[in-house]
Amino acid sequence: MKNKKEKSRVFYGGRPAALILALLLALCALTACSGGGEDDMDKETPAEFPVALYFVDAQYIETGDEAIEPMIVKEQTLKIDAEDADDRYEETVELLTAAGEGEETMVRQDMVDGISVQDGLAVVDLNKDAMHGGSLEETYLIEQVVRTLVKSYEEIDRVRFTVDGQTVDTLMGHLEANCIYGLITVSDETKGDVELVSIVEDIKP
Repeated sequence: MKNKKEKSRVFYGGRPAALILALLLALCALTACSGGGEDDMDKETPAEFPVALYFVDAQYIETGDEAIEPMIVKEQTLKIDAEDADDRYEETVELLTAAGEGEETMVRQDMVDGISVQDGLAVVDLNKDAMHGGSLEETYLIEQVVRTLVKSYEEIDRVRFTVDGQTVDTLMGHLEANCIYGLITVSDETKGDVELVSIVEDIKP
């Protein structure tokens, strides 16, 4: 009888411990699942960036009438996956490929290979195969990209262009490219203060 009682004592004494262990394991599993779920939700929640997209007025291109403001600005929100937020600059410029009614664009599909940003300078790398066009195309390609990036992102105030990762003298043979572009404010007698895309710094050899 003594042995039976001892066995009985060991059996029933271990049962609450087993139940507590099972509960702790279940709680740990629940906590882990909950934490993972929050991470997954963060990844699935789209990141939103308000952007200002600059297109060229189609009537200005057609007529050359200087009374027409050549640039059209459209404000919208860029939505991309949170895990792709680092691609927001490329995604923003990609939006310039889709001109609306009354608009023209010099930015074409597969023209931009990548954009990096550091210390306020955005380096826009362009595809050599896409670098063809007249002075008009080259001028407004630079205008669209510089204005869009500088006006959309506070961390950008200057833009430099490269082609296939290399510094070049010109993009399409008409304007300087071995330089850094930015926006400057000048006073106009009829329009008042206006912002112009201009060379703000030369690239030192």
